Order: sequence, then C-alpha cells, then structure tokens
Amino acid sequence: MAQEMSFFAKLRLLAEWSPVLGQLQVIMASEDPHDQAVAVIDALQFAAGKTSFEMDDQALAHLESILKSEEGRAFFRWLVETIKGAE
Repeated sequence: MAQEMSFFAKLRLLAEWSPVLGQLQVIMASEDPHDQAVAVIDALQFAAGKTSFEMDDQALAHLESILKSEEGRAFFRWLVETIKGAE
C-alpha cells in the first residue's frame, strides 16, 4: 500500500508546482486561444525544466519563440479561424 504524504510534504509539492497552477488559471481565464497556447507552453516549459532531458526544453523554447513572434501569432490565429470555419 502506498504511503500517504504528510501535510508538509503536500505543502512542499503545492509550492513546488504553484507556477503550473498559475498558468492553468491563465488558460482558464483567457478566451483568446493564442494566449491560452502561450500559457500552455509556459506550463510545459516549467514541467520540462524538472527533467534532465534537454531536447524538450529546447523544443518548447523554439515553439514559444515562434508563437510569440508576429508571424507565429498570425499563423496561429489563421489556423484557429480555419478550424472554426470548418466546423
């Protein structure tokens, strides 16, 4: 049977992962798909930073750069509108 976490271990876990919770709040509060996508990337970057695998950190950094660029933002918005139009 799994050992139950102590109250302090739960608090430490909550504090450690609070940046992800903050990004989840941004995702849920925003109605703009682009802002939601950027917040998802931010949350994934935080989680990827917890691993020793460098490729995920680099891939997410590139994806974030693309999404935050003027061309990336325009492409993302075009993609969302195209998908909405196809429904």
